[in-house]
Amino acid sequence: MVFLLWFLLVNTLCSISIRINGEMIDSLPGQPSDVSFTQFSGYIVTDKSRGRALFYYFAGAQSEDELSKPLTLWLGGGHDCSIATVGMFYEHGPFRPTKDGKLVKNPYSWNLVSNMLYVDTPIVAYSFSNTTSDYQAWCDFETAYENLKFLRKWFLRFYEYRNLDFYIAGDSYGGHLAPQLAALILEDNRNPAHLRPIKLKGIALGNPILEKMSLSNVEHLWYHGIISEEVYGMQKKVCNATTMIDEFLSGELSEYCSDIEIMLSEEIGHDMDKENLVFQSCESSSISSSQQHYLATETADPCLRDWVGEYINRPDVQKALHANTTGWQYPWNFTSPGKTSDVILHNFAIDILPTLSALLMSDIPVLIYSGDQDLRIPVSHTREVATVLAVRLKLTTLEMNGPWYDGKEIGGWSQTFGNSGRCNKVGNLTFATVRGGAHFVPSSSPSQALTLFKAFLKGSPPPRTNPNHY
Repeated sequence: MVFLLWFLLVNTLCSISIRINGEMIDSLPGQPSDVSFTQFSGYIVTDKSRGRALFYYFAGAQSEDELSKPLTLWLGGGHDCSIATVGMFYEHGPFRPTKDGKLVKNPYSWNLVSNMLYVDTPIVAYSFSNTTSDYQAWCDFETAYENLKFLRKWFLRFYEYRNLDFYIAGDSYGGHLAPQLAALILEDNRNPAHLRPIKLKGIALGNPILEKMSLSNVEHLWYHGIISEEVYGMQKKVCNATTMIDEFLSGELSEYCSDIEIMLSEEIGHDMDKENLVFQSCESSSISSSQQHYLATETADPCLRDWVGEYINRPDVQKALHANTTGWQYPWNFTSPGKTSDVILHNFAIDILPTLSALLMSDIPVLIYSGDQDLRIPVSHTREVATVLAVRLKLTTLEMNGPWYDGKEIGGWSQTFGNSGRCNKVGNLTFATVRGGAHFVPSSSPSQALTLFKAFLKGSPPPRTNPNHY
């Protein structure tokens, strides 16, 4: 008995020592001094035989007792984008880089209300494999299993977070990654060998790709006056949305659709940011120090993408993050080099609506939010998808469509569906628009995004009251 206790004590101390020396972040370069929450980063080996490891970053909740807060796994981006670094520095992480290479606190960081875990998946950015074929042939099914392996191994290393309420959130291609992992978790939880199931409580999806027609934005472009009536009419006649998407996913455009694509590109213009209709271009040289701090902390920053790229490519930053341990020579970017389009395109055709339906039928609440200035995944289509889900599951409207508030301002409009009063419990489905929001809502509309996230964690619809009315 004494030997067993001694063994457990030594094992625990060794585990703590390894974590402190290998994964705890003492301080990131340029980080503010008054930071009290824990930060960890490093690698979880998911397949030792293939030399495959996923990079992660963890930011503990800004709370006296972080274990009283839930744990949220962020899965944004996709098969050719960095999820961890974009989420932590560009969207809703605790810090944002500035032009001078320093970090400022993000007053709308999601770790104000939740422990946050970011992971580069499948093999993007800092994640890596020693097997060349791993970079060429990933599908959603394999990615979901890889993410589950990561999660279970991460919980073995960080066991104190194992019993927390668990949420999954993501945007863009996270519309595939998050629901697929959630479904796999529910299936895995039913395995009697797992005595401690993962306590999945809900998923949140921002401007998500949920089925192939999510990629169709021509009508949205016409509605905003970006393309002409002539080109819009020609597109509907010779290469309608369904035809164009099917040909795009096949990797080969017909002559007719190719001509339409060229016309659309010419009318849209090369300087248009398709992720944000109202975004201004970055003119960093004309921005003062005081403006830098304001942009980095209070509003959408047109130069933030550049500053994130400059910051994350610094060797001292990578060392502090315990990242790029393989000595990868490519400069870090928002997308990963070396990916062929075919690897990504075949996954876009997967319809995620059946997976979301199954999650709702398993009493898992779903929040779908959509920035109304996104030209990539139009809010009109996201709203249509939410309505289709509600009709398929015969959900009733629990809260009529109406404005929700971010403080004293209208943050957007929302509607909540459910099956109140019926025998079989179904998770609530909430659809919310974000007024002025872009493709990456937490970056363009950080305050509104945090308000939605808080309501999501509480299991309630977005707030419907204006404080000035009381």
